[in-house]
Amino acid sequence: MRRQHRRKYTLPLTASVLAVGAVGLFWLLTDTPAPAPSLAAVPVAPAARPASPAATGPSPTSVARPLDTLHPVVVSTSLESNTPIPQALARPGSPLDVLRQRVMAENPDLARFRQLQRKVLRRAEETQALQALFNDSKVVDTAKRDLLAKGELRFTDEAQFRRLYQVEYLGMGVEWQDNPEREARFKDIEQLILANNIQPDMDLELRRSLAGDKVELFMILLHNDRPRAEALLLKTQGTRLAPLLENARVRFDALWALANK
Repeated sequence: MRRQHRRKYTLPLTASVLAVGAVGLFWLLTDTPAPAPSLAAVPVAPAARPASPAATGPSPTSVARPLDTLHPVVVSTSLESNTPIPQALARPGSPLDVLRQRVMAENPDLARFRQLQRKVLRRAEETQALQALFNDSKVVDTAKRDLLAKGELRFTDEAQFRRLYQVEYLGMGVEWQDNPEREARFKDIEQLILANNIQPDMDLELRRSLAGDKVELFMILLHNDRPRAEALLLKTQGTRLAPLLENARVRFDALWALANK
């Protein structure tokens, strides 16, 4: 009885499912796609005409687009500078050349030193002449007098240029390892560093220039005899010279480390 009762309800349900499936299959098979649009209904864009040479470029009435930046750079100051031109970049006939020629004409010993020092390949007699200059007492005394700037109150380009070469002259005297008077040149440099020659009645540019000379002389000591330079720095502790030399040492070490990278 249970089997007949189950079969009684199962057969109609199965028939209904098959009927629904047949209707769906018929709909899928008989569904036709939508007709394609007629070619006449699609607007055809006209062919692009090549631009004539006269039409190229912006229109005379077009406005240029501003820079895409919130802070445009505006040059409102002159690009010229009063900074002296480095010797290597100086052009013949430049103000630096004129200044150098004037200083050398007034200081023949410096001119001779510069002439011999610049030569890459020196003859034996030229090397001897240069070494003799390093220990010429008259030339050494002139260098010390120029670097002390005694009696000077105003900065001048000529005096600074002269001191620049005097620092180089004394420095090369201690760079020469076999210099029989190397110890004397070391003492000359130490005396110039310790000299109380920067006076309050000098103008600011001159005081800065003389302080720069002391820095360069101290760097010469650091390069050629570090223990001697450190001992000199200890001697200046408690004076106004100590901060200047300490800064010179920091700068020297930083430059040396950068050069050795």
